[in-house]
Amino acid sequence: MDKKDQSRAALALIGFAVLSFVTALFFNVTTGALLSENLPPAGGIVGPIRIDSDRTVLQIKVAQNVPRNGPGNQVTGVVLDETKNALFSFGEEFWSESGYDDGGSWAEQKTSYDIKITLQKGSYFLELDSENPNASPSQIQVTVKKKGGSAIPFFTAGIIALIIGVIMNEMAKGSISRGLKNMEGHSNRWG
Repeated sequence: MDKKDQSRAALALIGFAVLSFVTALFFNVTTGALLSENLPPAGGIVGPIRIDSDRTVLQIKVAQNVPRNGPGNQVTGVVLDETKNALFSFGEEFWSESGYDDGGSWAEQKTSYDIKITLQKGSYFLELDSENPNASPSQIQVTVKKKGGSAIPFFTAGIIALIIGVIMNEMAKGSISRGLKNMEGHSNRWG
């Protein structure tokens, strides 16, 4: 393969990478809420969530406000099948802190988390449980949205194609190495 063909192939790979990234963005878009409910601070079960096709990607958002500088709270979720058998679980801790230091006042908090899951056709439930239900009088909010699909394969293909395309382009044209040599030459004259 001559330099001209190598350069064309590199540009084609870079174009493919851009197309893969755009496709990944498309699949990352939500297509609407399937479920949005508020549960008591102790948690509960929501659903059913009906899935019409295999390999449906869902984004689950769980949120709960916790008092500033109070105890935190771990909210875990379990995905249940239509007979309410546990399939898998997820969870994170919520907290809210503030204080003063040499730089003045500060505040940090984590009061929500998102996960993406892929499910097959069927009906599902979510069971949310609070580790410390007395930590917050606030309800637990859960929202389930359907995504366009999984963006991971397209994003991965885009990264690989971009790396290979840049390497092939450098091998064909050598523009990066010429630029580095020019910079080195200029620095030697002034150094």
